Amino acid sequence: MKWRRLTGIVLNRCLNIMVDMAMHLMDISQNSIRADAKNIQIAFNEDCESSRLTFRVGDDGNGMNEEELRSLEDPFFTTRTTRKVGLGIPLLKMTCEQTGGFLTVESEAGKGTIVQAVYCTDNPDCLPLGDIAGYLTMLIVANPDIRIKFTYRLNDKEFKLDTDELKEQEIDLRQSGLPGLLKPFIAENLKELFFHRAEKSFLC
Repeated sequence: MKWRRLTGIVLNRCLNIMVDMAMHLMDISQNSIRADAKNIQIAFNEDCESSRLTFRVGDDGNGMNEEELRSLEDPFFTTRTTRKVGLGIPLLKMTCEQTGGFLTVESEAGKGTIVQAVYCTDNPDCLPLGDIAGYLTMLIVANPDIRIKFTYRLNDKEFKLDTDELKEQEIDLRQSGLPGLLKPFIAENLKELFFHRAEKSFLC
């Protein structure tokens, strides 16, 4: 009982810090980067009819063995050597389950990991999206050698961004002025998508 109480206290305190989807995006993507991923796919699939948002991060990193996978939801487990506490996955699980959703993690050593969280967007406990454009821009600029593919799909409309395609257009991901151009571009495309969101959704 004491252990469960301690776990709840840790997660609830951290929930005051990680308050939106964009922060989850950054946290889970950082796990992929630490796992030496060369390709990261980030996707949001918002279905207004079913009132569900599926958040998914897949990578081709080191992956996890069965023991690591079983221990993943323990907030005091981490594969890092610099810190003993790993809160990203337990916190993601907590925030999606509090809306009536669920979390799945698939991983295989040497083959990568897929993390998927489903949120019920008609539940008032659903997290806000937050600054997706800002966090995605930071992720791209800080990791120019990693291919990052981002998709936000809302019903039958979607916005896609692929860093390999940006490079094909001779856009230098290392240029100092890129954040000031990329963030508004992403934000404007997402804003256009969100005009089609259902009124019953608590996403914002």
